[in-house]
Amino acid sequence: MNIELFDSKYKEDVVNLYLKSYKNLEEYAYTHKEDVEVYLNWLSRRDIAGLFIAKDKDKIVGFMALDGNWYSKKYNKIVGAIHELFVDPGYFNKGVGKAMMEKAIEYFKQRHLDAIELWVGDGNQRAMAFYKKFGFEEDGRYNFWIRMVKYL
Repeated sequence: MNIELFDSKYKEDVVNLYLKSYKNLEEYAYTHKEDVEVYLNWLSRRDIAGLFIAKDKDKIVGFMALDGNWYSKKYNKIVGAIHELFVDPGYFNKGVGKAMMEKAIEYFKQRHLDAIELWVGDGNQRAMAFYKKFGFEEDGRYNFWIRMVKYL
């Protein structure tokens, strides 16, 4: 399994993986391919160097969108943001998410940021438990979204 920079030739694969990964979590996600494509374009404009895929041979099994330019209103400064991190459900518990999170932490440290922020749906217990394993703590709420933060 490799973590590598996203290439637009994988756009359709990432869109399909997004829809598969958010199965049964649709209240937190875009549910139409066209909307996911627009979202992916927005992510690439935020921080093109922060888009990564996880591959098992030639198969895309994970994606993450990192943002080293995110202004946090709560902290009144630029922090790292994880906008997306999803893994093919068939690859859960195989180290894909761990490898991606390690890459994310390394990415933000290289940018000399001292905090990482993300938002997770309050019913996505699996994701919250995953982030807590890496030292993220709950730090606020907006509607059904929970802010989690990790200090570097």
